[in-house]
Amino acid sequence: MRFTIRSKLLISFLSVAFFVTAVNITAYIYNDKLNRSFDELIDRRVAVLSKATEIQYLSVQQTNSLRGYLLTQDSDFLTELRSSNTQMTALVDEVDNLIIKPDVRESFRELANMDEAFIKSSDQLLLNLEKDQDQEAALAYFKTTVLPIGEQLGPLSMAFVDHQQQLLDEERADNASMVDFVNTMTAVLTVITFLLTLLIGILLSHRITSNLFKITSVIKGFTHDSNTASKLPHIDVRSQDEIGDIARSFNEMALTLNKYSILEEDQRWLETNVAEMATKFQGVNHLEALAQLFITRITPLVEASYGVFYLKEGAGRRQQLNKLASYAYQQSSVGVESFKTGEGLVGQAALESRTILLNNLPDNYIQITSGLGKAAPASLLIMPIQFEGQVVAVIELASFSPFTPIQQTLVQQASAHLGSVLSSISGRMQVEQLLAESQVLTEELQTQSEELRGINEKLEEQYKNSEQKTRELEKTQTQLEEKARQLSQSSQYKSEFLANMSHELRTPLNSLLILSNILATNAEGNLNEHQVKYANTIHHSGNDLLQLINDILDLAKVEAGKMDLVHGKVCLHEISGFAEQQFTPVARQKGLKFTTILDPDLPEAIFTDEQRLLQIIKNLLSNAFKFTERGEVKLHIHRAAPPQAGIAFSITDTGIGIPKEKQELIFQAFQQADGTTNRRYGGTGLGLSISINMAHLLNGEIIVSSTVGKGSVFSLVVPNEEEAESGAMVHQESAAAAAEPEPEIVVEARGFEDELDDAVWVGKKILIVDDDMRNIYATTIALESKQVNVLFAENGLSCLKVLKDNPDVDLILMDIMLPEMDGYETMRTLRQMPGFVSLPIIALTAKAMKDDKDKCIEAGASDYMSKPVKLEQLFARIHSWLSR
Repeated sequence: MRFTIRSKLLISFLSVAFFVTAVNITAYIYNDKLNRSFDELIDRRVAVLSKATEIQYLSVQQTNSLRGYLLTQDSDFLTELRSSNTQMTALVDEVDNLIIKPDVRESFRELANMDEAFIKSSDQLLLNLEKDQDQEAALAYFKTTVLPIGEQLGPLSMAFVDHQQQLLDEERADNASMVDFVNTMTAVLTVITFLLTLLIGILLSHRITSNLFKITSVIKGFTHDSNTASKLPHIDVRSQDEIGDIARSFNEMALTLNKYSILEEDQRWLETNVAEMATKFQGVNHLEALAQLFITRITPLVEASYGVFYLKEGAGRRQQLNKLASYAYQQSSVGVESFKTGEGLVGQAALESRTILLNNLPDNYIQITSGLGKAAPASLLIMPIQFEGQVVAVIELASFSPFTPIQQTLVQQASAHLGSVLSSISGRMQVEQLLAESQVLTEELQTQSEELRGINEKLEEQYKNSEQKTRELEKTQTQLEEKARQLSQSSQYKSEFLANMSHELRTPLNSLLILSNILATNAEGNLNEHQVKYANTIHHSGNDLLQLINDILDLAKVEAGKMDLVHGKVCLHEISGFAEQQFTPVARQKGLKFTTILDPDLPEAIFTDEQRLLQIIKNLLSNAFKFTERGEVKLHIHRAAPPQAGIAFSITDTGIGIPKEKQELIFQAFQQADGTTNRRYGGTGLGLSISINMAHLLNGEIIVSSTVGKGSVFSLVVPNEEEAESGAMVHQESAAAAAEPEPEIVVEARGFEDELDDAVWVGKKILIVDDDMRNIYATTIALESKQVNVLFAENGLSCLKVLKDNPDVDLILMDIMLPEMDGYETMRTLRQMPGFVSLPIIALTAKAMKDDKDKCIEAGASDYMSKPVKLEQLFARIHSWLSR
């Protein structure tokens, strides 16, 4: 913070003024407060004294008035008595409120109690007199009871008056003493203020004059001392005022002038050494000799104690920096002989073409050794050597002290000249090498030309034979092309057949699954426990049949080579989480232990098709749980053991095991190790066949190791491929795509329905377009449970007619394969009709061809679902569209 002389003087004067004003104000306030307090106290004492005098008078008057009334029976005395009593009581209360000191209040309470006793006794006397009319008895009671009390009132009141007068005199004396004390303190504070003002002035003047003396003494000493004329001295003044400004300006001027003289000396040293090193490079014709000469010369010049010269060799991805020469280098576990570009600090300096300077190196980084001992350097300098913008070498220097800027400049300028020399010598050596190689090649070509003459004679004979074979090959090729055409047509027929079979099987399954789900839910509560169990059994059996259809279609696609693979990054922790989420409930149900293990040396993710990888792992885990009745199942993700390479997903179980002679058989379709297992454990034998084919598509394999009665280990090994530049690799399938169901959306049925707003459904009108009455019936029952009005049509033409009669339809469930007018044509027609452009249409199809979803959206569908649909998914989709 800047504190100028003007500020110092101003603050000093203001401080003095402040102290003087504070003393005067304090004295005035204290005197005023004392006077007002004394005036209030005197007024209170005077008031108490005045009322105490009245009490003294009234105490005597009370006794005289009562005595006069008893002797004369004159009512004026009685009136006077009662008036005295009233005044006396009022005065006692007033005085009691005015008294502050506790000891005074205690003495006054004795007088007040005595007055109260007098009034009570006089009232009793008058009451007896009025009752008995006995004057003698009343006079006797007055003398014995009332008069003694009255006679005490006078002395008590007189004593209280005297005490109050004494207190008043004492307080007047105290006030006079306090006034004297205040006057004395005012005089003392005035003296202190004067002394403080004097001290501030002395300190301020000393501070200013001492700094001025420092400046003048330094300047005088510099002008009179001839020995210091070459270097300006430094003035040590740190005050933040004008004197400090003068000192700092002088110091900056001295620093600039001193630096200028040092820079000239450094520049001469720099130019001399750069020229000397350039001269030494002349006449060197070998790279290793040049590198050794450079590192041997440059290391001591910059006061370094260690140096290494790395030369860039190779081409493309094989480029690396190899150690070519060194200074004080000692082979140990610390040093490295070569680096790839971007590897370590040396490789990073080459990659970025920039110098790296590190200070405060750790003790174990490198040791510089001599005959007497060894120690760690303090600073490390890594500098690339360039020629025409390309890095050709890197030098590394270590020193016990930090590299100065002039030393870094020397290394940089010497390295700049060295780059062109390295390029020249390297080119000369390559020319010499090429000349030697060309001589060897010339000799080899002469030998080979002689051999070619003999070969040509043989080729002429073989050419004649090849013409005959060519004609035979052309005939064979024509036959193969015909076979390929027939095979392609057969594959097309097979795909169409599978698609049609998908439609024929899924259509009845759709109604079966919907109705069985409705019965199993038992929303109306009219089914008993066994009937609900039967419905659940039907529903689960339908799902098993649906899974069998999907497995057969997957197997057909794999065998036809038409499965679509989409590669991307797959996180290994997510694979482990998927397995735990899917199979922990299964393990808990079967009483098995289930664990997942990820080795610590694994990469975070691999590059493969996530959907197919999860399908294989799910199939292998399902088999492990199926054939394991006790013990445990374990998923271990680790690096594959040699000779395999990549990431392995090993599923280990303690199940029934597989005989060695049957371990190849289990990967064939519809096959299991024992023909009886499918009756005991269930299943079709398709899972492993699909898995092995998918593993081959992922460029992987499945390895089996099993012992009968002890368990099995199925290991899926996939390569850890690097991600392609595009971010994904897609294997396109042929145009005739096999039937493929839409991926399921996993939803907890009861939990999800609870989140839906039932008010959205009430009163909505939904049109079902389907040619299968079983589907219409099942879907209608499901929707009517939501209080929805359901309409239906069996084909496209009927749909248009129903919409014409009911233009207030809120949503359409549109089947695709319809007679007369299919779903595609119906939706295109609807979108051309006024009022139905934005009507929500959910397309439903059991054929489920690969491109059906895109075709439905292009035809005008708002959404798409494949049959058989799950009620919770269907409700969720409908709810979503009705809520918009």
